[in-house]
Amino acid sequence: MPRRSTCRMVVLSLLVALAAARGAAAGKALLKASGVTGGLVVHVGCGDGTLTASLHGSPAHLVKGLSTDPARVAEAREHLAAAGLIGSVAAAQYDGKALPLVDNLVNLLVISDPDYAVPAAETVRALAPRGVVLV
Repeated sequence: MPRRSTCRMVVLSLLVALAAARGAAAGKALLKASGVTGGLVVHVGCGDGTLTASLHGSPAHLVKGLSTDPARVAEAREHLAAAGLIGSVAAAQYDGKALPLVDNLVNLLVISDPDYAVPAAETVRALAPRGVVLV
């Protein structure tokens, strides 16, 4: 991997960690850093929905938060409803192994919780051409 790509990956990894800690405004920074201007954004480890909601940068983005914990999904859904984002942003439970998405669909995949390890093959399967992963 070229040195420049490695440095960019480290910086983006730090941004994801910072975003998970800061919540609301941090999603905008992640979108900007990723260069993704529209399409499907998937947030694995959606927590309470704060970061998931902030990843909805514009009407060109649809966002789906995923968690294996039904209580966290319920909490995220409550947050999204209170923010008036239902329809543009959703939260769903999944098995923690296979992303519940068709092939080549995801423009931006954000994995902000270290407890969620998405297998590389699953990431490649779900990503659209020129898709971006932030871990």
